[in-house]
Amino acid sequence: MKKLILALALVLALALPALAANPFVDVPLNHWAYDAVQSLAAKGIIVGYPDGTFGGNRALTRYEFAMAIARAVGYLEQKIGEAGYATQEDIATLEKLVQEFADELKQLGVTVDDLKKALGEQSAAIKALEDRVAALEKYAEPVKVTGEFDVTYTAYAPTVSGKTDAKLSDTTKLNIVATINDYTTAGLQLKITDTLATPSVTADNFFIDYKKDEWYIRVGDIDQPKVDLGLVLGKYQPDDDDNDLSYEGIYVVYAPEDSDITWKMYADVNEFYSLRMEWEKVALGVTWMPEGASLYNANSDLIVSASGWTDFDESDVTLKLEGAYGVLSGSYGVAGEVKIKASEDITLTLDGHYVTAGFTPATSSASPSSFNADEMGFGVAATFDLSAKDSAEKWTLDLEYDYAQAITSGAVTKNQVSGKVTYIPEDAAKDEKGVVKVTYDLLTSGITLYGAYLNYPLDLDSEENAAYLSVGAEYNMATQGITAVGQFKYQWLKEGTTATLEARYDSVTPSGVPPYSVLAQLDWDMAENTTLTLSYQLNTFDAGDDFGQGNIIDAAGTVTAELKVSF
Repeated sequence: MKKLILALALVLALALPALAANPFVDVPLNHWAYDAVQSLAAKGIIVGYPDGTFGGNRALTRYEFAMAIARAVGYLEQKIGEAGYATQEDIATLEKLVQEFADELKQLGVTVDDLKKALGEQSAAIKALEDRVAALEKYAEPVKVTGEFDVTYTAYAPTVSGKTDAKLSDTTKLNIVATINDYTTAGLQLKITDTLATPSVTADNFFIDYKKDEWYIRVGDIDQPKVDLGLVLGKYQPDDDDNDLSYEGIYVVYAPEDSDITWKMYADVNEFYSLRMEWEKVALGVTWMPEGASLYNANSDLIVSASGWTDFDESDVTLKLEGAYGVLSGSYGVAGEVKIKASEDITLTLDGHYVTAGFTPATSSASPSSFNADEMGFGVAATFDLSAKDSAEKWTLDLEYDYAQAITSGAVTKNQVSGKVTYIPEDAAKDEKGVVKVTYDLLTSGITLYGAYLNYPLDLDSEENAAYLSVGAEYNMATQGITAVGQFKYQWLKEGTTATLEARYDSVTPSGVPPYSVLAQLDWDMAENTTLTLSYQLNTFDAGDDFGQGNIIDAAGTVTAELKVSF
């Protein structure tokens, strides 16, 4: 309810003296202020000169403005009497005006006390009204839809086997989230592909969330971190976001206020059913795995687990322990982890595990667990902050050693040491950093060297343009393979356009495939949430996890045009 503020602003802007209730002879019907003048006159806030004119071009005196404020106070008092309320913002604005023109208003018989008396003690009523409006606004549009349209044209020149025909593809994603009430929300993602050819519609990421008092219930797609150290429920179907525990089912948390115990339940139909009790820094769990579960042993098993964790009264040492026993198989597994803050600049991590053969959550290379069955192993990692105390530059050294061997045969399956130095300069650009990493495999005596410097800003001395250079390379001694990538990015900041040029080298490629690859790409932010990407890549490059890694896999030339719209 901002009518009062608007009225007062117009009083000042139009240099109001005081007029009659109808528009005036010097305010014609086609005048831009006609409606505003008529409205204020109708409310009695302004009146005209005796000759029937408005005098819009005449300067306003403080006394005339005080008269308008006095009439506004009277109008507000009348509206409060009729409706019973006014907004806090209206009141605050009018109070400031009354205080500013206190001397002039006093001559007219209007004071701040008069204003407060006119408004009355209505704070509670105002708050109740505003809370009601907020609630109505919340549920006025209970369904929120976000998503993305993506249309891509792909063609090949030159062509290779399997890459010959041009293709126009499209994907539409609609993320629908509905607010049911104060405690419940529900959501769903609809994915429509190839609407320009043979449309296909799939539904995914369905969920219902309920949270009230001591209950939290989620049904549908569940994304949770691994439970404890992941011995029973670890990297189970990890999703694209690297969530360790990702499944479709149900997750329940019950935390009664009058109890120190929290109950949790995880359930993926036909995969696992797990009930867990947490008390202070101890947890007990029971997990049932049905026979024939896709990622577990074909035999059913009932697993009883226990875990504990402590920070030793907020000391620099934290300890985690987990043990689990398969009741039906007789197998078991134990794991532990210790983190030590040795100093302000040094952090040490030690971990170990012992998992017997046949332990259900860790049975094969496809195991969802973080561990392998029939394996014992340990690891030591240390992080050193090498930065000077008074320096804005950041230097970090990470050292790691991992060892594992089969329990039954004693064969060593992993014996590897690595070291990595990371450098972030003072006043670094976004994602600017340098990395050098060395990995030594004691089993093969193989050494891998990796180095990269990312997003080094080139000095253009311009506020409208920016440029960045990235380089990276990896050398694998076992294969004597070298891969290298150089990238140059140039941005027109005002136009929202970025040009990218990349050159790649791979010393070991398939027969008939050149050892180089090039990419030219243009990204244009056409409008808000609308991006057009044009690119051409000669010789397909399969990038690795880090910049500078990966291999050239074929000699195709790929033309791509992509339009992406998000909302």
